[in-house]
Amino acid sequence: MYPPHTRVEMVVVIYDCLKEWNLANKVFCITLDNATSNDSLQTILKGHLNLQNSLLYDGEFFHVCCCAHILNLIVPEGLKAASDSLFAIRESAKHVRRSDGRKQKFEQCVKQVGIDINLGLRLDVSTR
Repeated sequence: MYPPHTRVEMVVVIYDCLKEWNLANKVFCITLDNATSNDSLQTILKGHLNLQNSLLYDGEFFHVCCCAHILNLIVPEGLKAASDSLFAIRESAKHVRRSDGRKQKFEQCVKQVGIDINLGLRLDVSTR
């Protein structure tokens, strides 16, 4: 799609694709992230599809927010709230892993409370 990427232009492209692929009367919902511009995009697209009487259930369930995007926003906030505790846990794991003696003692303690130690002591990997 060439600029401009306005809501109206995007609706035209989406609607044209739906018609070309013979899907315009088969749309139940559309999943978008939570950008404000997407709210009006889906409203305009829903209006076009409603004019054609092609939305199932009159578009009642047309706009579905992207759960992955919502989780991507929520999880970092939750991790911030637990950052002091997580830091202490990470540092403790590093401390245990730096010494064979501490590793053995840790494994004894874990066995004593009945936890499976097949995976060993792992550190998390931050990807973002």
